[in-house]
Amino acid sequence: MIFLKKIIAVFCLVCLSFSEAWAAMADYAAAYDIDFEKDKLPTLEELQKFFDEETVIYDPKYHSVWDLGNVFDSDFQSVIQTYGASEKRLKPDNEEIIMTMLKAMPRKYYEYFGPMLFQVPTMSEKVLNLAGIRGTKNRFPSRIAEQLKDVEDLEFLSPQLYFLLMPEMWETEQTPVEIPAWYLKSYPKVYHNPQFYEFVKTVVPPEKYMPGYEETGEITRSDMRTVSPKKTDLLTSEDVKAFIRTIDNVQGWLKQGRNLLQVYQVAGMMNLYETHHPDEKSLPLPQLKDLVNPCQRLVQKVMIMGREVEFARAVVDEGFTLSEWAYTCDKTLKAYRVSHISLPLLQALKSYQSGSTDYQLNTLSPHSRDVTYATMQGLLEMYKAPLSDVMEVRKNRKALHDSLEKYGFEVFGVTSIGRKD
Repeated sequence: MIFLKKIIAVFCLVCLSFSEAWAAMADYAAAYDIDFEKDKLPTLEELQKFFDEETVIYDPKYHSVWDLGNVFDSDFQSVIQTYGASEKRLKPDNEEIIMTMLKAMPRKYYEYFGPMLFQVPTMSEKVLNLAGIRGTKNRFPSRIAEQLKDVEDLEFLSPQLYFLLMPEMWETEQTPVEIPAWYLKSYPKVYHNPQFYEFVKTVVPPEKYMPGYEETGEITRSDMRTVSPKKTDLLTSEDVKAFIRTIDNVQGWLKQGRNLLQVYQVAGMMNLYETHHPDEKSLPLPQLKDLVNPCQRLVQKVMIMGREVEFARAVVDEGFTLSEWAYTCDKTLKAYRVSHISLPLLQALKSYQSGSTDYQLNTLSPHSRDVTYATMQGLLEMYKAPLSDVMEVRKNRKALHDSLEKYGFEVFGVTSIGRKD
């Protein structure tokens, strides 16, 4: 009997060794950690060469149809002969993503998206022949929102805008639910934790809010700058003020000449490069790194561009080096987000951490599951800030909000850099 149990245990271990290794949120935590000293960045020439190779579908090796040359391309000959002899269907790049989205969508919504798919050039035949999609070709949606039924010539609306016809896209008038009044009120017993209230008193001293209180003018750590701030150092109010004063200078540098355009170009090439060169810091969507640590990523792009000295002039007035400014900036933005966090978003983040939504992701494809886990971990990283940083940012939250709002919250080459709720 013992021997049989050992055999079963060994068999289970062998099966597990050949099973698919599923990703989890924690697997992507290291991908959002940036180290300017240890991270190896590609050069601008390497990025440009790789980008050119990946974006060129085929090199015809001639300049015009009037000068074809006298040597037939042997590589093209081998490829075209393989196509002619093979019956294997070529799978489009976006087919899996579209199929996953459609399968996750209720079929009653197909009529709003199906007609648009038939107008997309080179759309996959597998998608167009999907049950529920095939019958929507050249058909107008049957369900139309009440707010749009009286619009003249609505039937000529472009299929790309059919989703606006969904009744679910519009607010509906709901009859308020009457809640009966409770006349017998009962108060549950609440356990008061003395340690919690002692902690609250250290964060918000009650004597500061008593009548007749006067500031002593004592200089605290909050009134001083952090010397050579590192990634793990806590913020002070003066650090936040110094960062706020650099926003206009950094935005001014980005607006000079082609700086912002070059930052966007390097960002696109970096995302493509990181997608095809996986390592321990790879993400299925490298763009998430720009949302989590926009300032550190901006400095990396400037380093690849070889424009460190120019960019440093924009922040040196406040005594920052490039890395010090990047760390202070990202810590400030994370604390700013936490200071504005809403209860629904907080509940969502807590559910991510507890793993209560993992069962819903098991039905997705491996790629979609990886993208979802990486996004969930990215949201957690965007709101990862110690309480001390949040308290220091709250002292200057209005000034920071006004500085970001002046640029429509599109600063440092990243769109919607502020709150995500």
